[in-house]
Amino acid sequence: MTFVEILQTALPLFVYFALFILLVVLIVLTIKLVSTINKLNVVVDDVNKKVKSLDGIFGLIDFATDKITLVTNKFVDKLSNLVLGFKNRKYNKKSLGGDTYDEC
Repeated sequence: MTFVEILQTALPLFVYFALFILLVVLIVLTIKLVSTINKLNVVVDDVNKKVKSLDGIFGLIDFATDKITLVTNKFVDKLSNLVLGFKNRKYNKKSLGGDTYDEC
């Protein structure tokens, strides 16, 4: 037997053995991956349950901030109208005195 004939018989055996090892490793990794995904699903379900329990609190906080924003916007609007009212009175009094001022 020559070296080439030995390789023709031995090389397929090495390839089959390597493929068998690879197949076993892939099966083990797949089993571990399924186990890890199941544990991850349990954690995600737990987090979802806790987030749903906090939805009411977040809704209440959202409602309160909306109302506070509404009140502060009304206050700022009234204050700005008051300041603009003083400004308009000031210019009206100056123009009544005979002096005219150009507005920019």
